[in-house]
Amino acid sequence: MLVSYQWLQDFLKLDQEPHQLGEKITRTGVEIAEVKHPEEGLKKIVVGHIIDCEPIEGTHLNLTHVDVGEEEPHQIVCGAPNVAAGEDVVVALPGARIADNVKIKKGKLRGYESNGMICGLQEIGFADNLVPEKYADGIFVFPQDADVKPGQDAYEPLGMDDYIFDFDITPNRADTLSMEGAAYEVGAIVDEPVKIENVTLKADGESWTDNFTAEVDPKLAPKFNLRKISGVKVADSPLWMQKRLWNAGIRPINNVVDVTNYIMLLTGQPMHTYDARAFETNKLVVRKANQGEKLTLLNDKEIDLDENDIVITNGERVVMMAGVMGGLNSEIEDDTTDVILESAIFDPTLIRKAALRHANRTEASSRYEKGVNWDATERALDMAALLLRNNASGTIDEGVITATDEKRQPDVIHTTVSYLNKVLGTEISNDEVGHIFDRLNFEYELDGDNLTVNVPARRWDVSIPADLVEEVGRLYGYDKIKSTQPVLAETHGGYSETEETIRRIKAVVQGQGLIEAISYSLTSPEKAVSYTHNPQKLVQVQMPLNSSRSTLRQNLMTGLVDAASYNMARKQNQLALFEQGRVYDFENDTYNEHEHLATLYSGNVYFDNWQHEEEQIDFFYVKGQLTNLFKAIGVNLSKVEYKAEEIEGMHPTRTAGIYIDGQYVGMIGMISHAITRASKALNGSEIYGYEIDLDTLVPMIISPKTVSKNAPKFPAIERDLSILVEESVSNQAIENVINDNGGKFLVNLRVIDVYQGAHIDENKKSLAYRLTFLNEQDTLTDEVVNKAMAAIDAELKEQLGAEIR
Repeated sequence: MLVSYQWLQDFLKLDQEPHQLGEKITRTGVEIAEVKHPEEGLKKIVVGHIIDCEPIEGTHLNLTHVDVGEEEPHQIVCGAPNVAAGEDVVVALPGARIADNVKIKKGKLRGYESNGMICGLQEIGFADNLVPEKYADGIFVFPQDADVKPGQDAYEPLGMDDYIFDFDITPNRADTLSMEGAAYEVGAIVDEPVKIENVTLKADGESWTDNFTAEVDPKLAPKFNLRKISGVKVADSPLWMQKRLWNAGIRPINNVVDVTNYIMLLTGQPMHTYDARAFETNKLVVRKANQGEKLTLLNDKEIDLDENDIVITNGERVVMMAGVMGGLNSEIEDDTTDVILESAIFDPTLIRKAALRHANRTEASSRYEKGVNWDATERALDMAALLLRNNASGTIDEGVITATDEKRQPDVIHTTVSYLNKVLGTEISNDEVGHIFDRLNFEYELDGDNLTVNVPARRWDVSIPADLVEEVGRLYGYDKIKSTQPVLAETHGGYSETEETIRRIKAVVQGQGLIEAISYSLTSPEKAVSYTHNPQKLVQVQMPLNSSRSTLRQNLMTGLVDAASYNMARKQNQLALFEQGRVYDFENDTYNEHEHLATLYSGNVYFDNWQHEEEQIDFFYVKGQLTNLFKAIGVNLSKVEYKAEEIEGMHPTRTAGIYIDGQYVGMIGMISHAITRASKALNGSEIYGYEIDLDTLVPMIISPKTVSKNAPKFPAIERDLSILVEESVSNQAIENVINDNGGKFLVNLRVIDVYQGAHIDENKKSLAYRLTFLNEQDTLTDEVVNKAMAAIDAELKEQLGAEIR
């Protein structure tokens, strides 16, 4: 809600600097997102009177002479289609600053000197959607009723000298979606009385109610009132009204439509005007739409009405989607003479759903869905009728049709001053509490400690004692409430040992160059159990948004594959992603959550570079990354074993289960071709990754911290070992034998060659290893190393039937 500082001054005495006032309002409960001063940054923009205007031959330009209050008129070349002699216009003088800090200079156009610029409203900072339609493609022309003189600053006549408060209103404070509501709020904050004028209206036309009927379902519209205004003359609204509308973010249209928007801003009550010719049946019906009915709205959008939409009809055809927007068939036209005014309360839930359903949320629907003041309905109707008589020369016909008139009793809240103080932790006296309710314009009674408050209808957000606590607290001043230490058990900050370990694992993975991804916990039932070694019973939500977000995931890999698909569709094929999060299942009649870590790799090991050959990411590269992770976090690598597995969603021959000390902790491998080829984005790409169960892995970590130490003083000894084994013997089995028998000085072991081919038996393979021995306390001798190598050779022959080469 955009609130004018000058308009607020119509209701209460305000002499505070606007920015300071905005800060005070924010501290008291309603956030002021911004305080705008439209003329800020502008310079030397004045009112000018066009003395003469002649077209420049062969161009669309006109040569004008403009009185700007100086001794001599300014010659200005203007290309606007609506420029003409006798107009009062906005002129930017030489040296002026207009919107976007553009500076206006003297110049020449088509050989003619131009000493300034005649401006449209957009050129001095007005948004396109606020400029009256007749001036959207041209310059702005002051109406004849505007009291302007050549040479005076243009800011005041255009309302640009005002300060505009942007009330960032939460749904519970919809009472401030009106100038009167904002005035009550600001008045309570600055402790100034608010002046709200009552309306005394006397009709001056003939009675119309005998020949017109209104049938309204009270469940759809509990309050519904109509008036008729005859003999209106549709024209532009007076400038004072246009200023207030565009400063509130609403485009002026004409003196009939603008009245209803003005009254909505003033009172918070949405209203509508119909061309009376739309009701040639002399009948109005409020009902729900029928199946198959259509309506073309005022914005030229044709909609198929839903059976839960509230509509206004003339008994034969729909003329409005109630509470949202009028129909084009009842629009106020230039030749409209008789109008019907509507002021009503509609079912807020149905209005909200209709606005969302048809993607047509309006100022009216936003107010209806949050709530409006039931006491303002009839008053708003009379105020609008009075303005139509004053601004559109209308005649107010005798009589008001009240189709429904449900009454609401004001809320009466009983509480005590001691309760208020107990909750707030204050010692506010009875007199201070009473003064706060005086500021709020709430009627109240104080009987000792007992407090009874009659809440006015305009504050429908206040209904229970806790609401009164909030009102007293914010007006007393939260900054005045003393800070106290809460009486709670002492807790120590920090992370648990498990949380620290998980954070360290993430840090290592990030150090490997992977980027963290965060994906939805909800997925489809099929994806929930893909990439999962042992799927459990699904955990499904009762009211999912759609079928693809109906089930809690049992793996993280599905989210990473979706992320890969999104990126590859945008030509980002070099991927290294990871996610650490929770997965969910239902096992043993219990809902369970488990911490997992998953990674995904695609593309090349290195980005394209003349220094590197292209090396595509494969199973062994990803396994090496995982091994480095295990080593960094303190997993005993000799107990890690990889076994071929078949897992849904993974490649059948390039996937392995990860086992530590015989216990399954995760899987590693390639995403199935069936998945990558079925996706146009993935296009059959080779995608690798692994996923590990941190709940299982973390307790297995034997050295949770990495400790730095000095480089050894004594040299290491390296020995190469080449063996021939059966093809079925795994590398892990060989490494386990070597590590178990290499002695305490074996510090490193790595594969340096693998061979299968014509020079060895078909069912055999040759592997070469490099072993590093180191004694950090003394010089290592060949005798010690030879003894260790002999033990290794013997056990390889004994346990694996290896042939030492």
